Amino acid sequence: MKLKISGRVAALVALTSQPLTAATFRTTSTAQHFVCNAGYTFEKCREDPAVLRRALAKYPLGELGEWNWILVRSADWKSILVPRGLDPDSPLFTYYDQHETFLEEALVADVPGRRGRLLIDWGMTIADLLDLAIAHELGHALCNEKDETKANRVARLLQSQQPFTCDIKLASKGQSKQTRQGR
Repeated sequence: MKLKISGRVAALVALTSQPLTAATFRTTSTAQHFVCNAGYTFEKCREDPAVLRRALAKYPLGELGEWNWILVRSADWKSILVPRGLDPDSPLFTYYDQHETFLEEALVADVPGRRGRLLIDWGMTIADLLDLAIAHELGHALCNEKDETKANRVARLLQSQQPFTCDIKLASKGQSKQTRQGR
């Protein structure tokens, strides 16, 4: 998926290949699971998810159901995205089929060099970028919505803590005769 910000298009991409499998530490909070990818120390894996939990606190996560939030060290980020054809400068992506959102460490911790690059590229504070990225991904996930414009609309409503509605998307194996004939 692409998120348009200040005239810049940045990829916050839905991963379509197999999910990554490298969870070292795992903590849970209701149906939300916080996972640190390989290479995280025990201490960092307690600190970084706490920042993410605070950023998520204002959102209706109960509506999301079971979900995994996976933190990946910035040192490992590009080596995960590039082979999958994803934009290595995007700090977040989601694999919807597995209910997993991957976040780069620099969104929740000070990573010299990378954090400065994100500030320049996105033209906003890290806290604002984290909030925007979370809201955008939730716009897709909560509404089962692939359309970027619609996900952005839901994201704006989520950020301002206003009620939102989703277009109903019914899945069926085929159209009824009435639907095909335009009745």
